[in-house]
Parts: sequence; C-alpha cells; structure tokens
Amino acid sequence: MQTKCTPVQRAAEYLKRVAALTGAEQVRGDSYCLAAGRRNFLVDYKFVRDISHPGKSTCFSIAMDPDMPSAEVVASALLQLKNNPRLFKKWRKQPGYTFKANGKMFRGAGWEAGMRLEALQRRLYL
Repeated sequence: MQTKCTPVQRAAEYLKRVAALTGAEQVRGDSYCLAAGRRNFLVDYKFVRDISHPGKSTCFSIAMDPDMPSAEVVASALLQLKNNPRLFKKWRKQPGYTFKANGKMFRGAGWEAGMRLEALQRRLYL
C-alpha cells in the first residue's frame, strides 16, 4: 500500500530526479548550478542567473503560479535550460511569456502573457 504524498513532497522528489538527469548540483538551500551549452546558470525558485562570465551576471524572474511548489519551479527551469540554453535570452527579453522547448513562443488562445505556469505544465506533461 502506498502512502499519499503532498504536492510539496512530490515536487521535491521530482526535483531530485531532474537534478540527477541534468547534472545540476545543489549549491545552497534550494539553488542549483547547471552547466548547459557554454553557459552556467544558477537557478532558484525566484530567479535564474547566467553566471558564465565572472564579474558579470544577468538574471530574470521566473513566471510561476503562486500555488506551485518552489521545487517544481526549479525543476521545470532546469529541464528547459538543459534542453535549450538559448531560452534564457528569450525569457529575459520577454518576461511573463511562455516558450516551447524549441524556443518558439506559444501562440493562440490561452497562451498570452500571464498564463498560469501550472496550466502550461499540465498541458505539456499530462
């Protein structure tokens, strides 16, 4: 018989699996360092920072649903950046918009800026 997990517990387990899959290392608290392409990223539940060049970093805020567990936000950002590190530039230039894994912006009804990330993940993963 399985025990029931809370969404926060499931998200934490999901993050552990994603970190192992992407090669990301936990550096402090809930922050992870990810090498993708020729870039290094520091990812936490509020920001993604490009830390590839010493003394010069760039960051942006992650669009997220307030009810979404922070571990799930980090895991999603790690997967997307590992798959396509160039997404960072698009996310930074167009905050609040959602992008496909190939870098193209979602278009059409329901994909406007401010769409709930949770709804996006349901459509992509379920």
